[in-house]
Amino acid sequence: MTFSAILKKDLSKIPFGSRASQLAELSGLIGAVATIAIDGAGAMIISIKTENPSVAARCYRLVKELYQIKPKIKIEKTRKFKEHRAYRVVLDEPVVAKKILEDCLILTYNTEGQAFFANQVPDKFRKQTSQTKAYIRGAFLGSGSVSNPEKTYHLELVGKKTPLANKKIEKKSERSPAANEQCAYLQSIKAILDQYEIKSNLIHRKGHWVLYLKEGSSVADFLSVIGAHRGLLEMENIRIVKEMRNDVNRQVNCETANLNKTIAASYDQVADIMLIKDQFGLKNLPRNLYQIAELRLNYPDASIKELGERLDPPVGKSGVYHRLKKLNQIAEDLKK
Repeated sequence: MTFSAILKKDLSKIPFGSRASQLAELSGLIGAVATIAIDGAGAMIISIKTENPSVAARCYRLVKELYQIKPKIKIEKTRKFKEHRAYRVVLDEPVVAKKILEDCLILTYNTEGQAFFANQVPDKFRKQTSQTKAYIRGAFLGSGSVSNPEKTYHLELVGKKTPLANKKIEKKSERSPAANEQCAYLQSIKAILDQYEIKSNLIHRKGHWVLYLKEGSSVADFLSVIGAHRGLLEMENIRIVKEMRNDVNRQVNCETANLNKTIAASYDQVADIMLIKDQFGLKNLPRNLYQIAELRLNYPDASIKELGERLDPPVGKSGVYHRLKKLNQIAEDLKK
């Protein structure tokens, strides 16, 4: 199973909260992925499709818990990549379907009694934290996916290719679905994530609007909001290992760079000392320069600090550097 499938399986086991929270989660599921068929008389049928059996079971239990009815479960085969099964939770009793859409605040009415499908997170579910989190959890169960954090940090909610029609139902006049309805829906979710200081972005990809999160901290905060505590713990463990590995790599790279720098500097210093030895003679140097020149020839791999510690009396790094600089100046003069 993928990390995303495991995550949804764990989320589907979360105990149901209050009736309001259950309605919020069901509303999130319906708003994210459901299709609603309407006949000429205005009767409606709700169909919720998912490739995750745990999500289908969660949806079934939500409806049964809330309305004491058993929705139909249809199993379909799909050839997406390899042969997969898709599960469809169907509510084909028009009266029940209408009641559910009204309770989930997806079907609303204006002051004139005209009915509309909502294209954003209902305001009622945004006022209570528990209901808001339940709604986002439902939306993720329906349309969300998350990459394996060992490879990359990426979580996204994919909008429906064919958004809910913004139709006047009881009046026969109709309006075509606005091209940006699914964008408006995801923007309303983005606004909630902004309140939780979770960074997200919207893009249009292959006929869908997609709300995505790329930063590890944002993905972790999102998982915390929807109650995916086991997945969050696993992700945080992976993040810690990654950070430790990156810290070790940075330290090794830094030490390697410093070592290369030390070796390069030592090579130049030895070359200067050998030039002085051949053309001037080391014993003709002042005692402090002679001592450091001999040490450098005897310990070509030693650092400036180690050279200073071998002098008698010991000398600090700045003192050793100053003496080696003097030797470099003498070598440069001899080259002229």
